Amino acid sequence: MAILSKSEARTLYDGNAGRYDAMLILYRLAGLTHHRKMLVQSLQLQPGAVVVDLCCGTGANLSYLSRAVGPAGKVLAVDWSAGMLERARQKIAAESLQNVELICGDVEEYQFPGRLQAVVSTFGLEMVPAYGAVVQRIAAALPEGGRLGLLGLQYPENWPGWCVDLGMRLNRPFGVSREYRDFKPWQEAELQFDIEVFRNLLFGAAYFCLATRKTATRGRFNSRGTSHETTRLTAP
Repeated sequence: MAILSKSEARTLYDGNAGRYDAMLILYRLAGLTHHRKMLVQSLQLQPGAVVVDLCCGTGANLSYLSRAVGPAGKVLAVDWSAGMLERARQKIAAESLQNVELICGDVEEYQFPGRLQAVVSTFGLEMVPAYGAVVQRIAAALPEGGRLGLLGLQYPENWPGWCVDLGMRLNRPFGVSREYRDFKPWQEAELQFDIEVFRNLLFGAAYFCLATRKTATRGRFNSRGTSHETTRLTAP
C-alpha cells in the first residue's frame, strides 16, 4: 500500500466511520483512552481558551477538551472526512457539548484562529504528507507558551521483521503502510517548539509528545533524535 492521496484517505475514512471506534478496541485495551486524557491534561488549557483538534476523526478527544476550556471556551475540530465528522456530531449531541465546532476541511490548508492557546492531534498528523508545513503553521499561530500535543503511531524501529509485518496487517484498515515510516511530526515539532515530554508507547509502536512554543531554550534531543523526557505527568 502506497501513501494515500487526499481523495483515497477521505474515501477510506468515510467508509470506516461507522465502525471506526470499534476498530480501536485493541488500542483502548492497551491504554489509548488514558493517554488521550493525559495529553489533554498536559495542554493546561484555561477556561475560555481556544483549542484546535486537528484530524479529530470521530471526536474521541472532544469531551475532554470541551470540559477543559469550559462554557466560555471554544473547541475547533477539523477533519476532511464527512463520515468521521458525522460520528463526532452524534457524540457532541449525546453529551450536549455546546462549545465544539466541527470543520470539514483539509488540515494542510486550515487557517488557525486568533486567541489560540493549544493544538492537539491524535493518530492524525503522522498520516499527513505535509505534516512539516502544518507543524510550522501551528508554531506561527500559537503565542509564546502555547502548547502542541501529539499522540499517534510510529514505525517500531527495534521490532523484528515478523512483528512489524503483523503490525502492518493489523493497521492496514487505517491506511498504515511502510511508506509512512519517515513521517515523524515530533521531529518537526522539535525544530519549532521546546519539547517538554516525549514518550515511546506500545513498545515503540506509538508516541506521546508535548511541546511548548519556543522560549529561550529548546527541547533536549539525543543524537538519535529522541527526546529525553523533561516532565512526568500524573493521571487525572
